[in-house]
Amino acid sequence: MQEPQQIKNPSITLYPFHLRDDGDEGYGEVAKNAQSLWENLADNVGTQFNSNELKSLREKLICYKDKQYYPQGEQENPNNGELLIPDGKTLDLQQITQPDKPKLYGSIYPLRIHDTYTADLTFYYKNVIMKVADLNQLNPQGCLLPNAIKPSLGQTLLLYAAPAVDDTYPKLAEECVTAFVHNQQQASPKFRAEGKLFGSPIFEYDSREDDAAKRCHILVWLQDNPQTLQFATSTFNYHLMNLLCSRAKIVFVYREARKRYRNAQKIVGELEKKLPEFSEIEIEQDRQVKLQKLKKLLAEVRTKMLACAHEVRYLQEDRNTIDINAENYAEALTRIRSLSMEGDNLDFWQKFLDLAEGKYQRQIEIDLNYLIASQDLFQQSISTVRGMVEIEQVDFDREKEERERQRDRDQIQLYREKEEEEKIRDREQMDLYREQEDNEKKRDRQLENIIFFVGTAIGGGQIFSAAYPLIKDTPIKWWPDSSLPLHPFAATILWSLVFGLGFGFITLGIVAPLIRKIFR
Repeated sequence: MQEPQQIKNPSITLYPFHLRDDGDEGYGEVAKNAQSLWENLADNVGTQFNSNELKSLREKLICYKDKQYYPQGEQENPNNGELLIPDGKTLDLQQITQPDKPKLYGSIYPLRIHDTYTADLTFYYKNVIMKVADLNQLNPQGCLLPNAIKPSLGQTLLLYAAPAVDDTYPKLAEECVTAFVHNQQQASPKFRAEGKLFGSPIFEYDSREDDAAKRCHILVWLQDNPQTLQFATSTFNYHLMNLLCSRAKIVFVYREARKRYRNAQKIVGELEKKLPEFSEIEIEQDRQVKLQKLKKLLAEVRTKMLACAHEVRYLQEDRNTIDINAENYAEALTRIRSLSMEGDNLDFWQKFLDLAEGKYQRQIEIDLNYLIASQDLFQQSISTVRGMVEIEQVDFDREKEERERQRDRDQIQLYREKEEEEKIRDREQMDLYREQEDNEKKRDRQLENIIFFVGTAIGGGQIFSAAYPLIKDTPIKWWPDSSLPLHPFAATILWSLVFGLGFGFITLGIVAPLIRKIFR
């Protein structure tokens, strides 16, 4: 029966990377969950390892004040906020207790690299030989895996150990990863590459999940040279953290860029479905309906174009971010190469840099070119629709203005017709009034004539009857003589006429109106 694999003095180092700043909120603005890294390390990892120092980590960080997250404290730190412990030293974890297990040591070195929180959290055994299957003691309940740490940018675990006996290193590395993860990771990391660092083989494993908070990246470094740890100085560790941080950002940003591109593609697809609507609207006969449909379509297209433009802008930012971090990665790799031993092989790290500068950047450029070309097409469509809207609006306004003018003309014509009708009605009423007045005048004249003739006849009869006896008394001479006085009969007739006519006219003026009132 084959003896179980054994290793000596194993150690595990966690390098988590979590965004401290949120560029979408503004330059230098703190992300909403920036403190979650320190809380998970203190509450989750501290509890699983039963480390009092780790449980009280927040009390030792300058970004906490009165047990509350206080990022302003980083600006008040004389070390410009890069080191998150006031004295800038590594915090040793002295009281790690694991019942019935070898004594475990640990340390944590929290810091901030530009816009990112990170830490060097290490647990290790001294002078201990243990079975590979017991490596899960360095990861109780999977507390060091990304499922528990939840770093927004991802993380790297560096497992270092010395084989107890000469063995096949790739096989031993595979067993170490299996034992360490111990089915605690949803997607197990797979072997990706190998190299040689400071005279000892190093193997890379990665689950390559899209979600950075779930992506498991593990380096297994198996000692094959007694000088390996002598070269692994704090300077090397600093450059390694920068390299791994840049790597995590490149992977994270590229995955985000692919998501943005898929979102943009979806928007482009929705815009393409809108294009046939232009032709359908163009044949609309009702100008007002046509104008309303064009405006609605224009608003929808503009909204989607704005969303697409946002994705394009984010993609351009992603391209720039990968550029910057590729430069930082290359610089850190150059620094590590300068510290390496003869015979080291760091090609697996160089291949990642080539991948970032080649495939990743090229893919984003292709995506941008496609989206920008689509933007130009839809921008032309927007310009066309906007032109159609302007033309239709002008025609619609002209028709509306013409309708309003016609309505005004109709109203004026209607007013004139009413005015003419009123004039005709007034004239008819006036004619009627005049006719009535003329009739009244005619009737008055007839009445006056009747009264006059009747009165005259009566008066004449009375005068003649009164003067007739004078004829008998004084005979009338038919040949008048001017020397003789007027005949009494003639004088009576003459004075009767004078007084009779006078009183007649007076009587007519008084009686006629009374009679007219009566007959009316």
